[in-house]
Amino acid sequence: MLHRVLRRALAPLILALALMPGPPADRALAQDACAGLVAPRLAAGGMGRVSSPYGVSLKDRPNTGAAGAVEVALLPPGTVYVVVDGFRCANGYRWWQVRLSNGTTGWAAEGDAANYFLEPYVVGLDLFHPTPDRTQIAHTFVLPDGRAEARPPFPVAPVEATPADIWQSVEIERLIPAVERVRQACPQRQEGTPFAALASADDALHLSLPPLDYEVFPAPDGSRLLLVRHLHLLVPRCDNALPERIGISRVSVLDADGTETELFPFAQHSSIPPSEDAYAADTLDAWAIYLDEIVWSPHGRYIAFVAAYRDACGETDCYRFHMYVANLESGQLYILGEGRHVAWTDGGERLVFFRLVTGAEGRRVARLFSARPDGTDRQEIWLPGGAVYVSATQTALGLPWNESGTRVMVGNAGGTDEVMLFTLADKSFTPPVAVPALAMPLNRLSVHLVQGETAYLWTTIRGDFVVQNVRRGDAAPLESALGSTGVPLKWVRPFASGETVLAAMADGTAYVLDIGADTLTPVALTR
Repeated sequence: MLHRVLRRALAPLILALALMPGPPADRALAQDACAGLVAPRLAAGGMGRVSSPYGVSLKDRPNTGAAGAVEVALLPPGTVYVVVDGFRCANGYRWWQVRLSNGTTGWAAEGDAANYFLEPYVVGLDLFHPTPDRTQIAHTFVLPDGRAEARPPFPVAPVEATPADIWQSVEIERLIPAVERVRQACPQRQEGTPFAALASADDALHLSLPPLDYEVFPAPDGSRLLLVRHLHLLVPRCDNALPERIGISRVSVLDADGTETELFPFAQHSSIPPSEDAYAADTLDAWAIYLDEIVWSPHGRYIAFVAAYRDACGETDCYRFHMYVANLESGQLYILGEGRHVAWTDGGERLVFFRLVTGAEGRRVARLFSARPDGTDRQEIWLPGGAVYVSATQTALGLPWNESGTRVMVGNAGGTDEVMLFTLADKSFTPPVAVPALAMPLNRLSVHLVQGETAYLWTTIRGDFVVQNVRRGDAAPLESALGSTGVPLKWVRPFASGETVLAAMADGTAYVLDIGADTLTPVALTR
């Protein structure tokens, strides 16, 4: 009886509540933490890369520091990772759990309401090799497991020109006396060269230049190539077995359809910019002027160049190194002055570089600088003593920067028999470790940071590999080696995962080295 009375008494209240309007639409959306955020592009099990030029903070849980999450690591631009789990949304960000190549795991924000900080990424490397007639550059995209995907080749048009057509006057004025000198003093040196059939030295101006003598340097995404054409003649000399190189080089950006956009030319005998730093010449057949370093920015908007100029320093030859940056969006060429051993940092928005400066007492001191691509906002980064940062000779030390330009390998205590990693942010060094005997400079092709920057991979000119722990220094030669192929090894480049590397051979063949598994997989290249 009481139950029925209560039901009748509560009925109007229940009806009134049922008829009350629900919460506004915006209040309902506010309860969805993902509402209004950028759409997810990552997927669990896939690969990703840090796209923010400022890097991304890796947290111990999917939340901000203000909400109590602790930073596990700061991921520089370009860091590659495996997506483990997610997503979760909290405090205005979409979070994914990721694992780095060194095993570190944490949560990273993919983006907020307006911007992405992470992006999907297919781990692979672009391999380019000229066809036998050099009128095309074959393009292959190689995956870490050795599979390869053919991409359309880049056509390269032959140059049909003579010195009279395209050389600068400084080279023309150098050519005629050089040819006349050989004709008069040592005519036998002309045998077997184009100069033997000339009626006069002036006729050298009408010799055909090499139509397809070039080098290429790929953009980070493989969509363009930096093309350096060498339009030179090699003139015999009476007092030297090596010929004199006379002519110009043209530096251009080559698009996939064969379009060339010239950036600048340089002549072998151009004037040398005013210089203070001097580096001892140590190569007999080096060019008078050459591009010693060519470094694309990660986003492909800029290319940094280090030009080497041969000069006379007292009674001996020396080299001067000057930096230039091409802005591919505006077409401008920035002149940054002296410097070498360059790297891009801040996602390609700043450049870091070294100088070896002679002080008042004649003591040479390494100095490190950073600057914007146009050379403005130059700042010096203090360097601790007790390390060798940059070579004092024409030939570089060959010790690498990491991909983000935040760490660099240096020598220890006045030499390079021991090496360390120097971190710019906190001026810290890893413990010095002895360079493996197999990888001493005369035997060395390159060294790279691999496995999440926890190991060095030393590569010899014969194609042997040695893996060394960065901190402990224990080194292990791999059984995998390329010497038995009988083909010279041209270069080695790590995949972004840091667990595999691509080894390109001089004949255009290639192999993928799996460091952990110690295996070599031939790459099926397209011809």
